[in-house]
Amino acid sequence: MRMALPKLTIGLDLGDRFTQLCALDARGQIIATERLRTTPAALERHCAALPRCRIVLEVGTHSPWVSRLLQRLGHEVLVANARQLRLIYGSDRKSESGGCRDLGPARAARPGAPQADPPPRG
Repeated sequence: MRMALPKLTIGLDLGDRFTQLCALDARGQIIATERLRTTPAALERHCAALPRCRIVLEVGTHSPWVSRLLQRLGHEVLVANARQLRLIYGSDRKSESGGCRDLGPARAARPGAPQADPPPRG
């Protein structure tokens, strides 16, 4: 039995103060970008309003609490090692202006692409 692909994939580029969000449709096309504060309240308020979807973020300072929050909201969360994804995709350029559009994990979450590891339980 094949699992249905999510209709929406979100890439989050977590920063200390702000998070860049990039939403992709099932074909991997960018359908929305946003900038949110990196706080539990702001991320919960925004992500609770989303339909259940796949959310991909890089390993980092904020990834443990953000991944737990998103899982609690019912989303599928993948925490990616950016170094490994960069090797696969050759995408070593990230910029403030590009935000999460250049985020390797968002690209890796496209249908048919290699997937990141789910966050550890605990």
